[in-house]
Amino acid sequence: MNISRIDKAVATLREDQTLADAAQVRHKDVDILLPSELCPSLRLLARIATALLLRCFKGAVRVHDPMPDLDLATQLETEARRAGATERLVLHSLTTGPWRLALGQEVDGAVSADASGWTARVNRAFGVRERAAVPAIAFAAACAVAKLFDYAIRGADRHLFEAWDFCLLRFQAGDQKPLTAEADVHLGRIALLGAGGIGSALGLILALSEWGGELHVIDSDSFEEPNLETCVFADIADVRRPIRKALALANAFQGHRIHATERHCRLKANDPLLKESWDAFLCAVDNLETRLVLDDVNAAILLNAGLGATKADAGWVLWSQHGKGDHRLSTLYRDGERIGPVGSHVPNDFVEECSRMSYLGVSLALPFAGLVAGSLLATSLFRRATGRGVETTLMQLDLLNKQQCVTLLTPRRP
Repeated sequence: MNISRIDKAVATLREDQTLADAAQVRHKDVDILLPSELCPSLRLLARIATALLLRCFKGAVRVHDPMPDLDLATQLETEARRAGATERLVLHSLTTGPWRLALGQEVDGAVSADASGWTARVNRAFGVRERAAVPAIAFAAACAVAKLFDYAIRGADRHLFEAWDFCLLRFQAGDQKPLTAEADVHLGRIALLGAGGIGSALGLILALSEWGGELHVIDSDSFEEPNLETCVFADIADVRRPIRKALALANAFQGHRIHATERHCRLKANDPLLKESWDAFLCAVDNLETRLVLDDVNAAILLNAGLGATKADAGWVLWSQHGKGDHRLSTLYRDGERIGPVGSHVPNDFVEECSRMSYLGVSLALPFAGLVAGSLLATSLFRRATGRGVETTLMQLDLLNKQQCVTLLTPRRP
């Protein structure tokens, strides 16, 4: 059943009576407010924010740029085309509404985002801005859009203007001097299991970076219509064909320093892929069974990311890494993969038992949560490739509440 994952998320969070009610509340125009001087980092921040807003909302995305920038306009038009929403992108707008996102600056009444080096900043701006790493830019955009989305959809304003910094390279919150972003890095031989919401987000970040490497995209599914909203790197042309998600993601790296290959398969226990030698193996799937067979993958490091799937854990992001001496991935999921309890609300559209099961079987996916997960995975690849380690092996982040209450743990195998 082609249920919009975002409509489902909204209906679940708000307990809407129908999916049509959930869809209607997403029809809001959003304004992107830009400073008069733009650098490459701010252009990229605007591009990623636009990709998210066009998917999360159904109204216009209006761009306010005091000094029109041809390079920026081209980037934003590319994202609007990919999302199949060219008619909803308004450049050089003079109209401003209540839902506003300020980039690289602070504006009264607007949620703001910025990035410098490896530091993402929400609801504050940098006075002096270094060249920002792509994962930090994506992380900042996703956290800010999450706040705006929660406010516009649920009226949740308690933490709307919470100001916080997060250094992705250090895995630390708080005001610290931003670390310099490096471009010339080879990530090694990487397996990406899953080309859906998280895998697509990781693909976007890697494609916008200048890093090199060998990427193997493992997935057996083809695009369905709802994937256009949840996969932030999806192209409407690929979704309409439709082609396999892994193939579309691999094709996006043509001419890039990362050489990408599709591995068309559904991974199971004892699959030969698990025996191949990997510098890093990334788990970006949303099913419990697959995660439980990855403990013995032949990789220097196993990286995992998961998203909340119920009203209780909507907006949650889970990240974990598993190397020698760390806890095994199966220990996180052996009792089930949900972070919170399963909710009971089902819209009235689904009145029969079989219909309710169809609704409950559809994942609750929010693209800004997928992008935060992709940012953490991309940073982990960079850290491994450059020999930078962190003590943290488990991280949880709630994007729809107080974001700076990050849970960082270092559980070890007994």
